[in-house]
Amino acid sequence: MSERPAEPLDRDTAEVLRRWNPAALTGLQTGTAGVDRPTVLVLGPRGSGRGALTARLRADAEPDAPAPDYTGDPTRPAGVTLVVLDSAAPLGREELALLDGLERAVFALTKTDVHAGWDSVLRRDAVLLAEHAPRFAGAPIHPVSAPPDGDSTGISELRGALLEALRGAPQRDVWMRRRAGVAVEQTRELVRAAASTLDHDATATDLRAQRAAVIADRDGGRADAAASLRRLVALARVDLLHEVGSRVREVGAAARTTLDRGDRAAAGVFPDHLRTEVVGLADSVDATTAERLRGMAAEVLGPDHPASAGDNPAGRLPALDPPQPRHRGVEDRLMIAVGASAGLGLGRLLVAPLSMVPTLDLASIPVTLLVGALAAWWLARTRGLAADRAHLRSWTTDALAQVRSGLEQRVLAQLVDAEARIAGQVLAGHRSLVLSTDERLATLDRRLREHAQRTSARRSACERDLAVLDRALGQPAGREPPAAAVRPTS
Repeated sequence: MSERPAEPLDRDTAEVLRRWNPAALTGLQTGTAGVDRPTVLVLGPRGSGRGALTARLRADAEPDAPAPDYTGDPTRPAGVTLVVLDSAAPLGREELALLDGLERAVFALTKTDVHAGWDSVLRRDAVLLAEHAPRFAGAPIHPVSAPPDGDSTGISELRGALLEALRGAPQRDVWMRRRAGVAVEQTRELVRAAASTLDHDATATDLRAQRAAVIADRDGGRADAAASLRRLVALARVDLLHEVGSRVREVGAAARTTLDRGDRAAAGVFPDHLRTEVVGLADSVDATTAERLRGMAAEVLGPDHPASAGDNPAGRLPALDPPQPRHRGVEDRLMIAVGASAGLGLGRLLVAPLSMVPTLDLASIPVTLLVGALAAWWLARTRGLAADRAHLRSWTTDALAQVRSGLEQRVLAQLVDAEARIAGQVLAGHRSLVLSTDERLATLDRRLREHAQRTSARRSACERDLAVLDRALGQPAGREPPAAAVRPTS
């Protein structure tokens, strides 16, 4: 019983292949059947006479010599490769490409009976072989001819070289080493690709990008909101104070018009009328202020945020003091005297025609006195109404100045209250965002640590597996020395 050939993979290498490339390992374990019969792989370009040479080798087999199996299937295990060269021209790119990956090869130059200059082609092919594949430098090239209806030449020498090459190395070991080397190299590339993926980990990059975005948004726009709030409060202060002044001036102008057009009775109720106008003015200013503050809160806190500023006016306006009674001075008494004098003069003028009649001369005296009294009364009353209007006009100016001061204080108080409330809500939202951001950062940091641990473990596993595969490629089990492995035998 012959000794069992050595396996091409050791236990550690097989275990690495089982993890990374199980299909290749399965192929190595199950693809060794049917390799007991010596097999020759025949390769050659089209038109090189490969088929005719293979048929002649099969037909001219010696009865006592072992008959190898000739195949053109590169996937089948073969102990040696027969490379068929055409004597019509030196080796080209297609023929040289057939040599890649070959360890044991026997070369045959066909159609020597057809081409007279085949010997120069043979020498040129030997030079090209040495340049392209130094391991085949000095390898013999067997000239053969296998005409379909004539005598063949060189077939016996070629068959002997093939049998010698088959005896030089067990067929299964050669094929298995080649397959194992390919499988290990493929697995090595897979492990390298996986290690490179770990070095350019998209998951870790995405987690770090998320963490940077969370840190950048940690402030939550608090500084922007504070700056916007200060700007809006300053603009609201200017606009609302200007609005208060404009409304007070409108009320004052309307009050003066009412006072100028009213009679003495209207002058008597004018203070109540002004108080009513002031109440309406305060309500209008409150409504305008509340609307402005709600818009300010919506712009800073967002349109969906409930309005919490400007809904409750701060305090009440001070009540208007009634006008003090007008002091009646010497000018009023003087006006009575002036009126009486003017009335007497007017009366004397009216009754002058009556003085020409002696009987009516006495009657003109009472008429003159009555006209003088009426003139004095009318002039004094008119002067008093004018003085009362002037007094109420002065009181209106003072009262509206007091109202304006109270409304401005009222607006400024609401602005201060609104600014404090909105700033408090911004701060509360910022605190909530900070807590949420800290939780997200803690989660991202934990995920990064866990991912780094997994990545480190995977990288270590890849390095261990690469070390095993590098050892396998550096000195595979049962590998022959390079000179014996690559140089064909004649």
